Amino acid sequence: MVDIETEFLFNSWYVAGWSSDFQHALKPLTILNEQVVIFRTDKGIPVALEDACPHRKLPLSHGRLHADRVECGYHGLTFDCSGSCVHAPTQQDAPPNVRVKSYPLVDRYGLLWIWMGAPDAAEPNEIYHIENFDNPSWGKTPGGSMDIACHYLYITDNLLDPSHVAWVHVSSFAGAGTEDVPLNIDRLKDGILVSRWMQDREPPPYYAPMLSFTGNCDRKQHYECRVPSIAINKSIFTPKGQGGGRYRSTRQQFCEYFIQFYDAG
Repeated sequence: MVDIETEFLFNSWYVAGWSSDFQHALKPLTILNEQVVIFRTDKGIPVALEDACPHRKLPLSHGRLHADRVECGYHGLTFDCSGSCVHAPTQQDAPPNVRVKSYPLVDRYGLLWIWMGAPDAAEPNEIYHIENFDNPSWGKTPGGSMDIACHYLYITDNLLDPSHVAWVHVSSFAGAGTEDVPLNIDRLKDGILVSRWMQDREPPPYYAPMLSFTGNCDRKQHYECRVPSIAINKSIFTPKGQGGGRYRSTRQQFCEYFIQFYDAG
């Protein structure tokens, strides 16, 4: 059973959106039930702040962006990129202890990643590594996005379930073996891997035109999920008799990454 009341993992890197989604303008988001406003500075550096002025809790996204500072639309309190209040109208000096929460951000793989936990614990090297992203010998297709009105754990469940392919994706990903070949399940340090080899089978309709060989194939389904909610689906094809324990990574692979955005509570 899936416990949909499970708390979020805050000390993790999440995707706020595509890097291109964020410009020199205030963009409000709800991420892990926290209200966040994201913008870029004049130099293109991304900034994320708590989207609530501490004075009367008006969302800062309802205010104005002046250069690299955010002005609250209620009484004009102004905050810098660190979240500190640097100007309060009618006061000679800004109140020293007034601030909003700030969040670490990193642009990588065309995505804007946000750290939702303790800022001092943020380590950019812990962002999930996408293999071969910059390898010119690999083809790369820009991804899209889809809004799905359900709890994120249901999506994670779907993306760890090769068994549904035989009945849901009949005209595309399904193929001989998807309905009855047993699955191997491996527990990883930060996730889980579900996989299986299906040998000497006809290629499924979606992949057949893309293969560099003809005839039956050995096919591997690789469904993987990593903390906090990154799903990796790999489809690996070899001529029949060259898969399983004989497989070498130079054979034809198709790899898809499903990374959940959190513009929802």
